[in-house]
Amino acid sequence: MKLVLTFCFFLFSTVFGFSQNQQDIENEINEQVWQPFKKSFEARDWKTFNSLHTDDVLRANKYGIRIGAEYKNSIEASYQKPINKRRKIDFCFDQRIYKEHTGYEVGYYRIISTEKDKKPTISYGSFHVVLKKINNQWFIAQDWDTNTMNGKLITKQDFETGNCLQ
Repeated sequence: MKLVLTFCFFLFSTVFGFSQNQQDIENEINEQVWQPFKKSFEARDWKTFNSLHTDDVLRANKYGIRIGAEYKNSIEASYQKPINKRRKIDFCFDQRIYKEHTGYEVGYYRIISTEKDKKPTISYGSFHVVLKKINNQWFIAQDWDTNTMNGKLITKQDFETGNCLQ
């Protein structure tokens, strides 16, 4: 009986510890990656935005593949262009999976662009990212996104199916 109770306690501790650990990792990634990503994207702060990515980041979207400095240089150039639009980005996650110092996250994003005296435009998309933890800091190592799924545009309804970043 003592062995059975010990086994049950161990099993409960392992399951509870695992789920707690997963939540701790999500919180850490939200704090180290997604909140600064959101803030730097909206402020067009290319230095902070680029610092959230590994030096050899692989970025893929409908425009092609950019790796490392090529991607970071494109962000620097893009974010420094004068614009008169404000933009806001939000994230909702479908899957968040972690193993040791690697994470894989799938979800949706919404970008709201606002230009003076014009109606805001809203666009939606889906993303997949690979995260790496290096020296106790999480970074985006691979980033892929699209605004279509199976030939159909990503919608508000798709976006709202995820667990949204607070």
